Amino acid sequence: MRTLRVFFEKRGNIRYISHLDLMRTMTRAIRRSGIPLWYTEGFNPHPYMTFALPLSLGMESLCESMDIRIEDDTPEADILAALQSAMPQGIEITAVKPPVLDPKFIAFAAFDCVFEDAADPDAFCVKADELLHRDSLIVQKLGKKGHKKVMKDVDLLEHLQSFSLQKEGDALRLRLVLPAGSTTNVNPALLCDELLKLTDGAVYRITRTALYTKDMEPFA
Repeated sequence: MRTLRVFFEKRGNIRYISHLDLMRTMTRAIRRSGIPLWYTEGFNPHPYMTFALPLSLGMESLCESMDIRIEDDTPEADILAALQSAMPQGIEITAVKPPVLDPKFIAFAAFDCVFEDAADPDAFCVKADELLHRDSLIVQKLGKKGHKKVMKDVDLLEHLQSFSLQKEGDALRLRLVLPAGSTTNVNPALLCDELLKLTDGAVYRITRTALYTKDMEPFA
């Protein structure tokens, strides 16, 4: 038995399925692939499958991963081909390899946020740049206090590790890095929602592009 890490992209309409539905989708796809998957023991055996960092509903991603266990020494290239042939539209397997890092070491995530259909793209770009260079930007975020869920004030700009803002035709592209993982997790949608208040008619799409450790080493 050996553990393999399956890297995949999640794009298009499938970004609207929940993490629970993604787990069900991947379970069915893995069974269709026919790979020699290892199953847990006990009364209700199921395939061993763990995901590194669940993706927020509505986001696309270029850097998703899940760990599976294989019962034999089937080559990784064959595993990749078998999985890819069984995947639904919107999920593309990009690599299969032995895991290097434990997911607990994930500390940051990079995002690509594209805004379109702003009423005045030039003015929106100027206002967005001004907002991102403020001293602080306080918003409310749902968090936990003991066993209770409470609303907490969060300074988004304090958590913003880096960013770049670029106008591309009538669209605005914001690339940023935020805390992600078990200790601190900041959803980029919080910042995007604040930017939407600066213009009329705009919509945005968020893509997670990379995961990093606290030393900004890529998660592998």
